[in-house]
Amino acid sequence: MISIFEELRRRNVVRVGIAYAVVSWLLIQLAATLEPALLLPDWVDRVVTVFLLMGFPVVLLFAWAFELTPEGLKRTSEVDRDESITPNTGKKLEHTTIALLVLVVVFFIAKEFALTPDESNEIVATSAAPASIAVLPFEDFSAAKDQDYFSKGISEEILNLLAKTNALRVAARTSSFAFAGSEMDIREIGNKLDVDTVLEGSIRTAGPNIRITAQLINVADGYHLWSETYDRNYSDIFKIQDEIAASILGSLKVHLFGEELASVHAAAERTLNLDAYNAYLIGKERLAQRTREDILAGKLKFEEALAVDSEFAPAHVAIAHADMLLEDYRFGGEGEESPEKDAAITMHLQKALALAPDLPEAVALQGYHHLQHNRYEEAEASLNRALSLNPSYALAYTWRADTASEQARYLDMLADLEKAYSLDPMSLDISAELAYAYRSFWRPKDAERVVNRMFDLHPEHPLAYDAALANLHAHGRLGEALLTAEKGLLTNPENENLVNWRAWLLFQVGLLDEAQTAGNEHINFSVMLMQERHEEARTLLDNKLSGEEASDWYYAVLEFQRMAGAGPADSEFREYLNLSLMDFENSNVKWRERCMPGLIQDLRDVGRDDETTGMMAKCFQQYEEKLKVGYLCPCSFFGLVMYTILDERFDEAVERTEQWLSNGDSMSYLAHMPIFTQLADRPEYPEFLARNEEQLERQREIYRSGRENASVASR
Repeated sequence: MISIFEELRRRNVVRVGIAYAVVSWLLIQLAATLEPALLLPDWVDRVVTVFLLMGFPVVLLFAWAFELTPEGLKRTSEVDRDESITPNTGKKLEHTTIALLVLVVVFFIAKEFALTPDESNEIVATSAAPASIAVLPFEDFSAAKDQDYFSKGISEEILNLLAKTNALRVAARTSSFAFAGSEMDIREIGNKLDVDTVLEGSIRTAGPNIRITAQLINVADGYHLWSETYDRNYSDIFKIQDEIAASILGSLKVHLFGEELASVHAAAERTLNLDAYNAYLIGKERLAQRTREDILAGKLKFEEALAVDSEFAPAHVAIAHADMLLEDYRFGGEGEESPEKDAAITMHLQKALALAPDLPEAVALQGYHHLQHNRYEEAEASLNRALSLNPSYALAYTWRADTASEQARYLDMLADLEKAYSLDPMSLDISAELAYAYRSFWRPKDAERVVNRMFDLHPEHPLAYDAALANLHAHGRLGEALLTAEKGLLTNPENENLVNWRAWLLFQVGLLDEAQTAGNEHINFSVMLMQERHEEARTLLDNKLSGEEASDWYYAVLEFQRMAGAGPADSEFREYLNLSLMDFENSNVKWRERCMPGLIQDLRDVGRDDETTGMMAKCFQQYEEKLKVGYLCPCSFFGLVMYTILDERFDEAVERTEQWLSNGDSMSYLAHMPIFTQLADRPEYPEFLARNEEQLERQREIYRSGRENASVASR
């Protein structure tokens, strides 16, 4: 044993091992340090470690078997021991090792006493983070309890003024007003709203006098930072409101910012009529509930406010917003505005902006209106301006996220949605949009967390069900999605969105007979085609094409010709393809610059390949960016399959289809999709169809079992 150890020392194997270990440690630390700084994947340092460990025995064997000589490397067995220079080589190795150990010490010192880039960024971000506050609705302590909306008006005035500065993050009205009348501890409210301070207060009237009390509370310990009581004569309540709001803001300026907050002034864009103001406040509360019934009730209140004061700009904005929501498919609308409705919305927006050109809500809703009409540049400009006017306007971030998505800036989109959620976590709209984004970023657990919070705050709300269904559907959990849709319909039987969800899911999972009785005529038409009931499908199609909603059925003509007619060669196919394109252009959809695989296929099939160049370029941009940031849930992944087929990358299309199926997604109409049938000559095609059907059967079984269990439980 001694002779072997001495031979190891003589051949410098031990020294080489020590030097290799020191160098390896330095390389591992360097990889770990550079990984976040260079935005490298988190597996880089692990790969470096594994390769270095694998190299250790190789280096030792190499040191044993070879020796460095003046003539170069030679096998140790070929070197005469008397001519060996290993002692000199060993000393050089020792010097090198010592130098490396010095580097190790320097590294330790730097790591211990100097900030890493991440830590530095964290400190800067923390120190630069704005203060945050929630303004709770002031309580009405009047004997008659008849000052509720005046007390909320004071709170809203203060909230709106505070929100107009970058120096402060202000919880949105939807969230802070959700705690009206709550017995919850202020610290718990502050933690739920993720704010540092909470402003609460009360009003009490006695004859001609009014007393208003306000207090600022530190969420961390529950202690009062400041409080004040104001006694005034109850003669001009709006003058009192301005005076009290200005006084409170002056005090907040000192206690939250020292003297750094610039002076803010009461908004001029409001009514001086108490009846109009109360009607407006009631309407806002109804609008925030986001059901069709509440939206309609809110709109009536806004109209009531304008009947009293036609120059009340916020009421014009609110009516326009209500009308836009009523056209949303999630609230029973058709998904697009009629020309008459659009004219009314435009009129109210223009009136509001003429009365109050710097009203953030008006500027933001103008951006949202541009967005609805595919005017993305104008939308982004308006929304940026709205956020410069009110940096805490949560909905504006949500709407701006759509403009980022259109430009394939998906991380910017997510950042805006998360910002909106941080400002207004109680908002149904914002919560739903964030849940939709999380599911597409392959973060179903995060989406589920947001959805569960929606249900906690708004039990049985249709919008919470919509977000839940989107998440389940996106990841191929069709059986669970069907059960969820039916559960939602138990408490929301007239909700058209849930009715359509159930019909679509029944169709996608392959329960065609049940799908046809689910109440969606477009699904009925597709079922007829899949069951080869062509005459019935033609009759339904002709009836729809002669009606007022004919444009909604143009695409169905193309579907009919492909599955039951002469296909793209038929003149009717070309006629209705042209009508579809005209409809796009009338809606300002720049289809030549959009990624629409089905339309690309239709155009190619009629010999209009040259018109698809921009569309294919857009697909390339979108899918490359989506793959880069991981923004491709199974529900979107099939779009990538279609794009690769259209790009004639058939080997990759096969690989992508395998990935899509492995992710758990499936669809009953796969074999009928004109793009996918281009893979029919590939040997993998029959296997894909078989796997697709197996997965559908598994989802059908989940659905059947769930229904049986529910039936047993209800007995």
